[in-house]
Amino acid sequence: MTQETLDVPDLGYTDGTERNHSVKPKLRPTRIVIFLSLFSSVLFAVLGSPVARAAPRETSRQEGACLAIGEAPVVKGNSALAKEAAIRQALNKGVEDYIIYLLGSQGTVRHFDRVTEDILPAVQQEIQNFHILAEQQLNDRYKVLLRLQVNEAAIEEKLRSFGIQLTETSPIQVLFLVSELREGHLSYWWKDPEEFRSLSPVELALHKLFQERGFSPINRSLRLPDLSPDGDLATPDLSGEAVLEWGNLFSSDVVISGQCTIEGAEQMALTLNAWDVSQGIQVCQEFISEILAADPDDADTFVSAIGEIIKQLAAGFCPCIKDAVASDRGKITPLTVTLAGIRMPKEFWQFSRFLKEEVLGVTSVIPSQIKKNSLSATVEFQGDRKRFINRVLNHSKQPFPLRLRPAGGGEIVFGID
Repeated sequence: MTQETLDVPDLGYTDGTERNHSVKPKLRPTRIVIFLSLFSSVLFAVLGSPVARAAPRETSRQEGACLAIGEAPVVKGNSALAKEAAIRQALNKGVEDYIIYLLGSQGTVRHFDRVTEDILPAVQQEIQNFHILAEQQLNDRYKVLLRLQVNEAAIEEKLRSFGIQLTETSPIQVLFLVSELREGHLSYWWKDPEEFRSLSPVELALHKLFQERGFSPINRSLRLPDLSPDGDLATPDLSGEAVLEWGNLFSSDVVISGQCTIEGAEQMALTLNAWDVSQGIQVCQEFISEILAADPDDADTFVSAIGEIIKQLAAGFCPCIKDAVASDRGKITPLTVTLAGIRMPKEFWQFSRFLKEEVLGVTSVIPSQIKKNSLSATVEFQGDRKRFINRVLNHSKQPFPLRLRPAGGGEIVFGID
């Protein structure tokens, strides 16, 4: 039975006795009380279990050990040279297999460019030892079976240095507020978000790079806030308070502000500042100035050239953000969340499903208390209270309009408008 098709009948009196007409109406149990009483038992049966978490990594591998087969042709009868080549191939395959094991299928696909270009060459030296378990020469082919041991801690540290986290946490959501100055003309999207819906070449390059590094860039053209910015929110040089306000409007974890200056088709200078929205502070800053060897009229090569320059800057910038922002993201915070003003059970089911499926960082929703027109749940969230509230209130897929109500004792109360 699904939540959507659950049918709770109108039971009226449930004790089996005849209705006593002499009893005053105000003493009779109302339908809503009986209904909620029955509903509470059904609700806890249906929603009481936490969200299923991702299964842990398989444990068949022990301390970075794995098996691999390599083969190579025997040229001019030189078996020794073929054996050496087969061993090299097996070692390479073993490391590849181990990286795929660590990242999983989805992680490997998401970071494929980073894995092939940067990670695999960097971790080959982390093979501690290997043993030949079997070898065979058949006709003109030489094959070996190796058991190799890799330095697991060193490999995981290298992955983190490239911005790839192995912990089961939601990706850091990043909003870009980077203006562009080209040939004396200054442009920036937050002056008029409706007019500047298309992402600029710099934004496209930033999106691609940060996504490769394991972040979740916010496509602001698809999530425009319902406002017409003016005053401090519409100036090209945003104050720290305005940057953080934009971050809250888009429910981002990090805002990257700055300016890109391009002089002709030769020189590019880029300044980036990273702001932690939850802490309300600037955490990282980088600057780079390089020759831009690209035709500004060719969009693809132009974006690619910008990306190569940003890649140099990101080598230190992305790990800095990870260290400053992601340190507490693996910590699970239990929150007491109440939905007030409900008129029918399906509203809470919709709200619960919204939290579990749409709000990044929510790992479980467990109903805890029921009242006449409200339901409460314990919500486990990767992050703090402020980040959770911002993500709920500024989410574009709310099941119905929500507003935050005053509450005491650490409880978070959302009211249905």
